[in-house]
Amino acid sequence: MKLKRNSCIYLKLLKLSLLIVFSFSSMGVLANKVKNNKKINSQAFHLCELAVKVASEKNYDTAIIYLKRSLEIEPKFVIALFNLGSIYRAKHKYNDAYFAFQQLLQIDPADHEARLEKTLTLIALKNLETAEKELNKIPKTEKRYNFVSTQLEREKALNKTEKAQIISNITKSLYASEKDLKLFKNENDLKNNLDFNTPTGIASDNEENIYIANFSTNTIERVSSAGQRQIIIQGDLISGPSDIVYDAQNKSLLIANYKSGNITSLNLVSKKAKVLIDNLQKPYALFLKPDRKLYISEQGRQAVSIIDIANY
Repeated sequence: MKLKRNSCIYLKLLKLSLLIVFSFSSMGVLANKVKNNKKINSQAFHLCELAVKVASEKNYDTAIIYLKRSLEIEPKFVIALFNLGSIYRAKHKYNDAYFAFQQLLQIDPADHEARLEKTLTLIALKNLETAEKELNKIPKTEKRYNFVSTQLEREKALNKTEKAQIISNITKSLYASEKDLKLFKNENDLKNNLDFNTPTGIASDNEENIYIANFSTNTIERVSSAGQRQIIIQGDLISGPSDIVYDAQNKSLLIANYKSGNITSLNLVSKKAKVLIDNLQKPYALFLKPDRKLYISEQGRQAVSIIDIANY
């Protein structure tokens, strides 16, 4: 994480009516952010310094409090805005980071360093088209331009791979074998086997079972390769299931509950279920990458959250 720190001549700056000359603590790049010798309130200045100190100790929540207080005093304090965006990015709160950098750029559109950070935030949000537009506004001579450009190109390539994988997974789920195809072939099977209740999510496991989420009845059904159906979970832990993914490593299903705003994990071996991730806002769709990162689209926030479930 890259923070902008007030320079080591802090005491001299106080004596000079706090004329603003800041430098990046980790990069050694001088940044003159406030034009025309604008004065900064000493308390706002001090709070920003405290935020940098506690952030360096990875006490990000306290740093955010200091920076917000600083901005209440000096709403156009661009160093505080930059640091706030950087800390939000470190905490994977990418929407909050985006708004901090966006606010900064409205004050100083020529701040290329902030625009680079905004571009990285957009990449994390998977808004690659907008990220590319932002990158095109930055001179290629900027020190970190090549790094950000490489990140963008890598994510664009990865995005294409993920889309192909999603299509492949859907195809495997629906047409895993000729035995599965019989579910769709004749009118009797359609009537007897596919009368689901607002089916919203489909997944498959390594044994060619298909799992279907029924939104209206708050149930998850398993359809075997032989066409046998069974409700495997219902009740308090399932509320408006909108999507399912199969976690091969843990042999479990991850279920997005649209109504209750959480993700339920159902272990298919032990048959035990638990709430894995809470405090979501209308989770709608899921995608689990091989590196154990779970992508969750939240309609309530109009955002995609990325959560590493390796530690859950």
